[in-house]
Amino acid sequence: MKFSSYYNNLGINAFAIASVLKEAGFLTLPKVALILPVVAHRETVKKLADRRFRFVSFEQYLIDNIEYFYNFNERYSASLTPMVNALQLLCEIGVVQLKDNGAVAASTLPFDASMGKRAERVQRASANIAALVSGNAEVFYLNARIEL
Repeated sequence: MKFSSYYNNLGINAFAIASVLKEAGFLTLPKVALILPVVAHRETVKKLADRRFRFVSFEQYLIDNIEYFYNFNERYSASLTPMVNALQLLCEIGVVQLKDNGAVAASTLPFDASMGKRAERVQRASANIAALVSGNAEVFYLNARIEL
């Protein structure tokens, strides 16, 4: 098992999806599928968690941070199965409900400091991640060069 398998485990994946859904309220499944590739990139999360950062638009973020998207398609492909597993867990514990071809935050997954610094950064970044993935999914998929 590769080290990255421990870094992006079911717990952090479920927490990331729950945190972003809490901010967004509802996301279609193609938009939910964009959360984990964003969270899997340390520099992206660090930037989005910075309290001084203000999100303007996906296009502006892409232009300013094109280097964060060089392997986005690989991260996307690698995160599909973990995304489904995390969504299944969140549905089982009642945090998320699937409806209308998307996911809705049904309750919150509370943050505790014992979850670690990475979870803290993900929580701080969750509003900006929600804004990043909430736009037009087709534009995101096209510009991030995601192969379907």
